[in-house]
Amino acid sequence: MKTAILGASGLVGRTMLKLLADRQWLSAPPRLLVSGRSAGAKLPFRGEQLVCAEVGPDSFAGLDIVLFSAGGAPSRHWGPIAAAAGAQVVDNSSAWRMDADTPLVVPEINGQMLRSAGPTTPGGIIANPNCSTIQIAMAVAPIDRAFGVREVQVTTLQAVSGGGQAALAELKAQNAGSEPTADSLFPRPMAHNAVPAIGAREADGSYEEEGKVGRELRKILGRGADLEVSCTATRVPVYNGHSAAVRVVCEKPVVQGLACGVLAQWPGVEIARDPHEYATAREMSGRNAVHVGRIRVLPENPHALLMWVVSDNLLKGAAWNAVQIADVLAGQN
Repeated sequence: MKTAILGASGLVGRTMLKLLADRQWLSAPPRLLVSGRSAGAKLPFRGEQLVCAEVGPDSFAGLDIVLFSAGGAPSRHWGPIAAAAGAQVVDNSSAWRMDADTPLVVPEINGQMLRSAGPTTPGGIIANPNCSTIQIAMAVAPIDRAFGVREVQVTTLQAVSGGGQAALAELKAQNAGSEPTADSLFPRPMAHNAVPAIGAREADGSYEEEGKVGRELRKILGRGADLEVSCTATRVPVYNGHSAAVRVVCEKPVVQGLACGVLAQWPGVEIARDPHEYATAREMSGRNAVHVGRIRVLPENPHALLMWVVSDNLLKGAAWNAVQIADVLAGQN
């Protein structure tokens, strides 16, 4: 099968390219598509250097699967063009996530939505969820199936790599002593700080990232307004790896041992059974799994379960989830 990456020179695009190097279903090296300013850049793949080309109307001809990680505006423009050319588009932006006709997929949770979109299916668009939502959904889904979740409360601690290469460079400069400038990517100094504001301001007092978690979590789990979700999204001066403190309130009383059991059996999830144990963002960076620790039932409320959820936001939060979707589309899973 033939594929391409739109946004290949970005952090997530480069990560996608590394993951594709191990895919046996590739019949040719990926086509690397970028904006005009990145055209001509070279990226390593299986021992050779691939040259990035500027995306254009004919860029998607003959392709089976295209991974998009170029932002909302390019996705809205090029997504339908790639799909019309016959490619299955796996889009990492927010452009199509809440579109009623676009599947929003975490393969371990709702991968059955992809079964009808196999290798011989004409082009379409599949949305990759938000990086923080994916890891939260991976922890909540097994608990929902076992106990029936009616409420989710989340505080995220999100790494700077979620903001891209420029955000990483800015944090590194601040760590080295540079002061924030008027055109800083962060609303407050990021080094040695925690900033509870990610994305645009919303009319209800929230920020854009917080709304994404609620809307996307409901769609992934196949739930509606019956699932109450609240989120405070926080950017922290961690280079890579998102963390989240998650509280779920369930319909049934939660048995801690059973909760640990269903989480441990869930594909892609690793757990710490001891309620005092946990993983950190530093430990999970570079790994595909989602780790759930600090698993404990509230003594005063047996319906409430607390969890500490950690994952590499460039991998399971973005590139790995997209490649997993591509594997299913290629008929490999």
